[in-house]
Amino acid sequence: MKSRKNYFLYFLFLPTMPMNCQAQFNTVQKLPQVVKSKPIPKGLPDSTDLADSGGKSPNEYFDIPTHREIAIEYDIPLFVSVKDSMMMEVLNRRSSVALPLDFIHITSDYGYRKDPVVASKTAFHNGIDLRCAKGSLVYAMMPGVIEKVVYSESGYGHHVIINHVGLRILYGHLGLIAVKEGDMVSAGTIVALSSDTGRSTGPHLHIRAERLIDGEWKSVNPEPFIKHLNDYIRGLREEMANLRFASRPDRPLNLTNLFKVMEECGVLYPKIVAAQYCLETGYGSSAVCRNYNNLFGLYDSAHKDYYRFRSWEESVAGYVRMIQRRYNPQKDKDYYAFLKRIGYAENMDSYNAKVRAIANTL
Repeated sequence: MKSRKNYFLYFLFLPTMPMNCQAQFNTVQKLPQVVKSKPIPKGLPDSTDLADSGGKSPNEYFDIPTHREIAIEYDIPLFVSVKDSMMMEVLNRRSSVALPLDFIHITSDYGYRKDPVVASKTAFHNGIDLRCAKGSLVYAMMPGVIEKVVYSESGYGHHVIINHVGLRILYGHLGLIAVKEGDMVSAGTIVALSSDTGRSTGPHLHIRAERLIDGEWKSVNPEPFIKHLNDYIRGLREEMANLRFASRPDRPLNLTNLFKVMEECGVLYPKIVAAQYCLETGYGSSAVCRNYNNLFGLYDSAHKDYYRFRSWEESVAGYVRMIQRRYNPQKDKDYYAFLKRIGYAENMDSYNAKVRAIANTL
């Protein structure tokens, strides 16, 4: 019979066995579980007698005192690589912030301005106006509590105030409001649809910010806050790109950079090859391009899957290595005939016609 110690080591190395130890990776949640106690053997100290137990921890014993119920939190590692764990951490940070609209364009700044309704007057504008169409989705920028919901046809019109602990944000001139007072909202929660209710000359979103200063709410310019949020989100996107590609892409994917890389890689007939990229990826929008960095639909028949590249530049070099090395100017009267000879696509006549039409526009 194996000793208890050997059994303990055996279970320790089972990958699926939950253990009461610190996880090595980030986790999504911790699940509390109440474990019913077991009788304590005679002669073993209670956990309250640690001072008399020679400094031994109760964890050194196998049993738990009968008169106690303890809560054990299991850290469940859902991810099996450091890269996945780091990506989850970035995604968690990304989910904690959002911009108030899908597209941000400031049409009126904070401060004194000509009154938009009465042009002969100058008035203080205690917020910023963001351009948007009527019915645009309006989002909570951070986690918070809906402090006030107001329906009005004057002033800010229908508006919502969200308290973010030390910072209050007012969303003005709304249409349909999707929250009620007391609701707890997360970043990205849809608060309302934009409109032009209240004192307004047209659909837009008014953002007013107030900070708690010396116990009083005071109006502040929300523009630096919005800019900081935007820069922070861009930084998180860059972190995700770095994790995804293992390194930051040297150049963004566009036609100008594509032609430069094709020249560096010695691509023949670059306009035709660029047209293939446009056709294969829908000008870079396909999942194969975005997820695999595969610009030309290069397919691995042995593994029945598309080739995956670390960068789009590597995909261009792969095209030269796998496709153009087979080009024979003595055998092929032109590049289109070459593509047809090697059977680049299923219906080559239709494929070549589409590639030729795109190439003529480049």
